[in-house]
Amino acid sequence: MKITMKHLAKDLGLAVSTVSRALSGSYGVNPKTMERVQQRARELRYVPDLGAKQLVGKGSGLIGVFIPEFDYFDANPDFQEFYPPLRKTLQTFGKDVIVFSVPFENVPPNRLHEYVAGRNLEGCIIMPAFHKEHPVMKEALKLKIPSVNFGGAIGPRCSLVQSDDKEGGKMAARLLLSLGHRVIGFVSGPKGLRICQERYEGLTEMMAESGLEHAEQLVALGNFSGDSGSKAALDLLARNPDMTAVFCANDLMAMGVISALVQKGVRIPEDISVIGYDGAFYTAHANPPLTTIRHANERISIRAVEMMMELLNGGTSRSEMVAPTMMERKSTGPAAPHSFYGEAPAQPRY
Repeated sequence: MKITMKHLAKDLGLAVSTVSRALSGSYGVNPKTMERVQQRARELRYVPDLGAKQLVGKGSGLIGVFIPEFDYFDANPDFQEFYPPLRKTLQTFGKDVIVFSVPFENVPPNRLHEYVAGRNLEGCIIMPAFHKEHPVMKEALKLKIPSVNFGGAIGPRCSLVQSDDKEGGKMAARLLLSLGHRVIGFVSGPKGLRICQERYEGLTEMMAESGLEHAEQLVALGNFSGDSGSKAALDLLARNPDMTAVFCANDLMAMGVISALVQKGVRIPEDISVIGYDGAFYTAHANPPLTTIRHANERISIRAVEMMMELLNGGTSRSEMVAPTMMERKSTGPAAPHSFYGEAPAQPRY
């Protein structure tokens, strides 16, 4: 049985209006009463229908933007690339933004509900790398609050706009194959993330079309941090001395790859080419400037806001895929005739 506000009020022996104000943190409720109500709500796993709540009264004008918090500080996705156009577009609709940093792992139960109710948010924009199976995304769907995400989730009050990560992987593969690379390492992010899986699928599908099989030993796991990219690069090189290129699932790991390889005496791109992903602004200033797959950040941000406004005005949810672009710079070049360790690269299986 779903616990309603009336059930909660009866259980506590309080008026429904008092419980409602206590849950929303309204002024005028005794702090002890508010704490008691909120504690009992957590115990009973009370979940308000925030979608219905939007239909009555004046909204707060606040939209919550939720970003993932990783164990490594530098591993946070470069959401600042999305944020400026997101905030600017929301303001044109008279909405203000509050940014929330939420642990990607071990999220406390009902954390999203606490943020939404505590700040009376009208809607949620949930940033990468939260995916459709993540607790934060599942809670948004359960709360039925108007939401827009980039992680594959779709629901009655939840729209989806995302960069075409598989196509981005194909773009990286096309460039490397056209430059003669056949032994290509891949540095993935945390295991199980959709964005990493799709970028890798794009790479392997394009290689398969050229008659090439991508061996398991050419894949190394990272955690989106530069340090993890450095460790992955050394691991890949040790296992694959004939490797002539590395494709990374994000830019920070790619820069870590370059740093580690250069310290080993590997020339970039003469010995090994490197491609990143995301198109972060600082990649143009790397040494050498990093070739990367860039998200259409402004278009994605604007579409996310437009979808949010549609939901707030009673519209239906929808999904849209936006193609990324290739930023070819100086970290990629023709495949070396021999590997760093003097061995000839593997031949394509035509």
